[in-house]
Amino acid sequence: MLPVVHQVIGSVLVVTGLIVLPLPLPFGLIMLTIGFALLAPYIPAVQRFIKFLRAKWPKFDLTLRRYRDRFPPVIKSTIDKTHPAAPAE
Repeated sequence: MLPVVHQVIGSVLVVTGLIVLPLPLPFGLIMLTIGFALLAPYIPAVQRFIKFLRAKWPKFDLTLRRYRDRFPPVIKSTIDKTHPAAPAE
């Protein structure tokens, strides 16, 4: 039941974040980040997208690795799966 709730809330946050993105305040980026964090453990396409972002922006990758231990286990495993040097599944 929980994965379904995560996917629904994550999808709503991503869509809403895309709509709100052009506004001057960064709420759209915050919504997108939370939405992708909720979707990544369950959707391989989102995992590939995050892996691409981490390879393209090393500073983003460094930040995820730095704060990895502060996240819940589901997010920790997603951070490990989406590391740019991790083998493809």
